[in-house]
Amino acid sequence: MHTDASSGLTTWTWQDRSLSLELAQLLPDQTRAFFRGRGFDPDHAELVASHCVFQTILRNRGDQAIKIELHRWNSDGREGSAPPRTNRDWQATWVQEEVADAARIAFRWALFPGEHHFEPSDWLMGMILFDLPPATPFELTLRWREDGETHEARLPDLRCAGEPSG
Repeated sequence: MHTDASSGLTTWTWQDRSLSLELAQLLPDQTRAFFRGRGFDPDHAELVASHCVFQTILRNRGDQAIKIELHRWNSDGREGSAPPRTNRDWQATWVQEEVADAARIAFRWALFPGEHHFEPSDWLMGMILFDLPPATPFELTLRWREDGETHEARLPDLRCAGEPSG
């Protein structure tokens, strides 16, 4: 865990022999601005910013292929247990809300994919959104498949970024 002295934002880094994960907090204001700049109206950008958002980097450090499926991950906290909210989940909302195609495409490219196959040394980055309000503490359970076997790790004491105080 590392907290940046100037921003106050925290990044968590975890790794085992075959996988590394970095989760960097994003402020609700950063999320709002990012999606406003990609064609979302204020209400829709606010909807995304009302969730827990992390910039994520995942790397395959091993010598076997790895498969990640975000619907198999869980955030566990006082709000209950739930997987991250994937692009597929959001796209149904964006269609119903009549969000412009260009904004929906930008959203899809910004999010970490719901499923991904990582060959050795592959890495990928993107936003992961949890159905948790800003400033919520939680524990994350990640699961991945490697060489036909399911692996699991728990990352305790994570916290969603909140609104800046002051």
